[in-house]
Amino acid sequence: MEMGRLKAGWRCFNRSFNVEARAGFHSMVLHWLTWIFPLLLFTVISANFSAGTMLDLPVAAVDNDHSTLSRRIIRDLNAGSHAQIIQYNDLQQAQVDLRSAKVYALLYIPHNFEADVLAARQPISALYYNGLFYGAGLYSTQDFPGLTSEVNQTYSQIIATAIGRPLPPLAQVSLSYESLFNASGNFIYYQLFASTIHILQLFVVTCTIYVLSRRKVLLNARPFSLALIGKLAPYTIIYTLLLMVQIATLVTYSGARINGNPLFMLAIGFFYIMAAQSIGLLLFTFTKDIITAYTLIGLLVGIAMTYSGTAVPELSMPLIAQIIANIEPLTHALYALFDVFLRGVPASSLIDVCVLLLVYPLLTAFLVRKRLPKRLQNGDIR
Repeated sequence: MEMGRLKAGWRCFNRSFNVEARAGFHSMVLHWLTWIFPLLLFTVISANFSAGTMLDLPVAAVDNDHSTLSRRIIRDLNAGSHAQIIQYNDLQQAQVDLRSAKVYALLYIPHNFEADVLAARQPISALYYNGLFYGAGLYSTQDFPGLTSEVNQTYSQIIATAIGRPLPPLAQVSLSYESLFNASGNFIYYQLFASTIHILQLFVVTCTIYVLSRRKVLLNARPFSLALIGKLAPYTIIYTLLLMVQIATLVTYSGARINGNPLFMLAIGFFYIMAAQSIGLLLFTFTKDIITAYTLIGLLVGIAMTYSGTAVPELSMPLIAQIIANIEPLTHALYALFDVFLRGVPASSLIDVCVLLLVYPLLTAFLVRKRLPKRLQNGDIR
């Protein structure tokens, strides 16, 4: 009896899988959703990040001191790889251009800056960046901390010699970075990798909603759950392989290196795709029509990007934001994939992540078990 049920279940799954695979192969829309558009977008983003980081970003400089020190700071900042200095005589005009993104940062050097430095009055030279342009604004300031440290060290020696006293010893500070903090400033190892995983979720959710909106024949399949799994399984495999192709391309053409076992990334990617499909299934099931489901994808993408740890480190978020971050499967997938990509963690530490990602489809199955058959009977389902 049990063997007969297993065979019947396998036949139902296999039939649904084969029907959907053939239908998907002949659907141009699904070709665009599953590989053409994702690869095109991946190519465009890779081209933007091909240098590894942003270079020669326009930075305004307002020098009210016109001293040897102020000219040195501007010259050395311009000599760095990230900033390209544009001189301004008017501070207000520089602020206007900063707000309108004609420049991404503003360096202001006040009057009597060098004189105050030599007199040990600790003057402040400020470098502001436009926070609305997080990547460009932040990366235009990357060379400034090192330059400031070099100037401080040079002039501290000059002041110590002038006053005839030795400098006090400085404290030794060690910094520890979380795995989702981009300490290297390299886009290939951080933004490009993270955006690849993040954007894939958008296509998976969209494809899941589109697939479920086609062919009511699913209602007549028994057992229904296995027919549903068979209908979604071809796209689980396709998107998992697509993610591996994108990571392989990233490694091959961008010079990046995977420190861990690539098979671990395959396992994490497989469970991540299933978790993303679960979100699409929830949106499809608990919305009245397809248009509403598609509309809510934009909200999902915004939440995922904001709270996944790519824009703001999770530990710096308030408690409610951390709770939202941990509800998102993208957050857990990013942590695990970054661990494999950058640190080469053992397999035992990734089992928990795979089990956690598996919870999403299991919980979704429980939530939609009664609602989904009714939803498939709506008039917007073909």
